[in-house]
Amino acid sequence: MEMKAVEDIAMVGDLTPPIPPLAFALHDSALNSHCSACFTPLPAVPFPPLLPRKPRNVPNRRPTVLYCSSLCSSLDSPLHFSSAEPHLLYLFSHSPLPAWGGSSDLRLSLRLLHTFQKSNLFPLKGGISSGARRLMKIGGKKDDPLEENKNFKVPDEKLENQAAQCGVTEISSQRDCGLERIAGLMTNRERLVFGEFENYPFPESMLERIREGTKAIAAARMMLAREEEVCVESLPEYHMEELVLCLVLTNAVEVQDRSGHSIGVAVYGTSFSWINHSCSPNACYRFLIGSEDKNCVCLRISPAATNNRCGNELEDGTILGGGVGYGPRVVVRSIKAIEKGEEVTIAYTDLLQPKVEMRQEELWLKYLFCCCCKRCSVPHSTYVDRALQMVSATNHCRSNMISDHELYKDEEIKKLMETFDEAIGIYLSFNDPERCCEKLETLLTYGDIEEENLKPEEEKLLEKPKLHLFHHLSIDAYTTLTSAYKVRASDLLSVDSHAIEHGLQGFDMYKTSAAYSLLVAGVSDHLFMFESSLVASVANFWTAAGESLLSLSGLKWWDSSLKTDPVKLDIKSLFSTECSHCSLSGISEPSSKNSQDHTIWFQETKMLLLNCIASLTSDVWSTLSSQSSFLKLIPNPTDFSWLESIEYLKVSRFESHVSGARADEIQSSLILLAIHCLMYGELLTSICYGFAP
Repeated sequence: MEMKAVEDIAMVGDLTPPIPPLAFALHDSALNSHCSACFTPLPAVPFPPLLPRKPRNVPNRRPTVLYCSSLCSSLDSPLHFSSAEPHLLYLFSHSPLPAWGGSSDLRLSLRLLHTFQKSNLFPLKGGISSGARRLMKIGGKKDDPLEENKNFKVPDEKLENQAAQCGVTEISSQRDCGLERIAGLMTNRERLVFGEFENYPFPESMLERIREGTKAIAAARMMLAREEEVCVESLPEYHMEELVLCLVLTNAVEVQDRSGHSIGVAVYGTSFSWINHSCSPNACYRFLIGSEDKNCVCLRISPAATNNRCGNELEDGTILGGGVGYGPRVVVRSIKAIEKGEEVTIAYTDLLQPKVEMRQEELWLKYLFCCCCKRCSVPHSTYVDRALQMVSATNHCRSNMISDHELYKDEEIKKLMETFDEAIGIYLSFNDPERCCEKLETLLTYGDIEEENLKPEEEKLLEKPKLHLFHHLSIDAYTTLTSAYKVRASDLLSVDSHAIEHGLQGFDMYKTSAAYSLLVAGVSDHLFMFESSLVASVANFWTAAGESLLSLSGLKWWDSSLKTDPVKLDIKSLFSTECSHCSLSGISEPSSKNSQDHTIWFQETKMLLLNCIASLTSDVWSTLSSQSSFLKLIPNPTDFSWLESIEYLKVSRFESHVSGARADEIQSSLILLAIHCLMYGELLTSICYGFAP
């Protein structure tokens, strides 16, 4: 399907009103911290689900859901129990699926299945069809993946009666199993289960998830229908459950809070789900959690062709019954000017990834399509895609980006990238921030780990592959180092916050963490200059950099001699101080809806803030980068004109600490820099979300 604008739309503007979900579910990790009805953080004493008068086969000691209020509990509890969600949580806690990291997709499928049944959206024959089962087992496709599953077992006896009780339905023929759409949403069942693909390998993990997940969903629903726990030998194929699970895998979207953390999954109606993907989209989307709301607008997009509508949806694109009517709502917003009749697109994947290595692979594994957008289909890669994959040579007089095939063998580049992945994994998987920092800094500086300590200094700049400053794994490394150094600093200060030695070491690590946070913001902003659809990621990086710098400026270890009291500044008064070059308090969205006015205003405000950021960074960068051999190679992380100079290869030497009036001056500059970063982050965030009220 395809959605197009019904009018000319400015660079920033909502394209849809808040759209409620058809169904949704929290991630397992958020069940104890967020409300299962509205997704807001839970209060100190959350509300349990309201039990029905006569609870049917609710297992004892089951995992449960929680709510923020009695209202949310009354809204969601009936669906929670009638969809068999408690039974699935019980099954999953006792026998987790090997192919599943959590139960949220399965619980979402149960809730969606119940909603569809209440709206009579299944044009299927009820009951169990022995002929269909025989067709699938004897005359169906060879090596049918829907074989018996040993993880979730239910009884064979009285199977037909059990299925009728819980609404489990089998389709009357194999071709009916391939129902293309439900409520206008693509199921993709034929491709996921029986498809054959020539150009890309079939994602076996996806097939296993469907096989295992279908059995789990059907087992939970049959437990709801029985009076005792289900536990016998085998479970036949249940195609209605399989269809809905395939629909969820094809259409579900990760629900994120304002900070960008994923807290659950949801499926929305055609007004949102029919919007196609692009790696250079002209729109983005945001979620409204709890009572958060914005000024509503009319729906400003519509299907490209009226004959694309399906029989079980209404004119406004919602399904019969309108979904559950509560939960996390989604709003689509333009990030570029869109002309009337132009297709509206959003991103299904992280855009700070290279095309071949990551974006196309992720889109294929998750959605079974290859992107043919303008960014992916151009004869020569865009500047951003080249930058995200470039390597450089450590002994070249310039750090010009050079393609993998000009100087190095593919095997060498692959090995280097695998080493980066392993180093990042040390922190993410094994929680070893110190070892991670050592390995990543060595890789970033020398492009080598094993030989770096064995060679004399003059041999360390021999020609060998080194990931470029803008390589996607370098960006991942900066983000990882930001977190790892902050964790190390916190650990040191938690041992003895008054010990001078630990305090100074922790202070140095906080500085390095803030420096890497500023670097990843500057690098992503450089790429943003060439690809405006990166705005959401860049906004998050600048906001994080501002928060990190502000936290650093509030530490007490600014006087290195420790012979006088730490420098104390009135941070509140600094927030109200106007910059001599730009007006910090004057950034507000213009009232004019003219697209050209918005563009001019945004560009002028952006340049004012960036000029101040570059100037302030030059004042404090030597202090921030003094403890990192890699960071000392970078003269300025927000102005990359130095990339054309050979001087950046010379490692500069800076003092670890500053004292007296100099400390006062740097601390003041850090606070001003932090405020500018936060304001620039707010400016970019306003494109995606609008200004906060």
